[in-house]
Amino acid sequence: MPSRRTFLFTLTGALAGLCASRFSHAKVDPALWVAGELPPFVWKGAQGPEGYAFELFQRVTRQAELSASLHFYPWARALRMLEGGQAHAALAVTRTPDREAQFRWLFPVGRFSFAVLMHATGTEAPANVVGLRAHRVGYLRGSVVRGMLDDAGVAQAVEGKDYAELLAMLQREIVSAVIGPDAVLRTLDTRGRLRIAPLGEGQAFYAAAGPAMADGTVERLRAAYQQLVDGGTVAQLRKRHPEAFVAD
Repeated sequence: MPSRRTFLFTLTGALAGLCASRFSHAKVDPALWVAGELPPFVWKGAQGPEGYAFELFQRVTRQAELSASLHFYPWARALRMLEGGQAHAALAVTRTPDREAQFRWLFPVGRFSFAVLMHATGTEAPANVVGLRAHRVGYLRGSVVRGMLDDAGVAQAVEGKDYAELLAMLQREIVSAVIGPDAVLRTLDTRGRLRIAPLGEGQAFYAAAGPAMADGTVERLRAAYQQLVDGGTVAQLRKRHPEAFVAD
């Protein structure tokens, strides 16, 4: 018959083994990435997320051997989640000088120029943002466009939660113009009844990390992206998605 000491030793070892087994099989929760509907860069299709930015996100996180999931929200909410630490990273954030120190920029996910969408008939299309002063302008809530309109002295600005809502405002004549990325605005004019006028130089969309992402993870993602560039994967993806690089 085993002694009390032997029994306790055996029991302790069994419990330690059980705990080790449980921890070794513990599932690590994937990092939360957020995005707004932004075709043709990233959007929620019938089978799930689509677009160049999404495909690149998948390749980069796989290359970095990191678990991550992408979820869609109205853009202003997604941005608040990123800034407040509820989300680890976001697709896709316009990289501007004002935002340079606000986020840690992971990798580029597209190029675009700002443009204005208007009815095909009516007043002449403006050549720049200042030319929108006489218009009631719709813009995406949470985007850098609000600052552009303020700087240009555009007094009549109406925000929308997404571009579908902005298009509805334009069709119902709640606004007379919608400002946004040219590639995105092209996806709204499905019947050819609207016109798009360019406004200014090219901009870049990036994947951006918020305060919830560890510095080591940021570096792993940046290194993974560079490995995909060096290996030719990024060039192949770009060739498959030229609509994400209109401003190049």
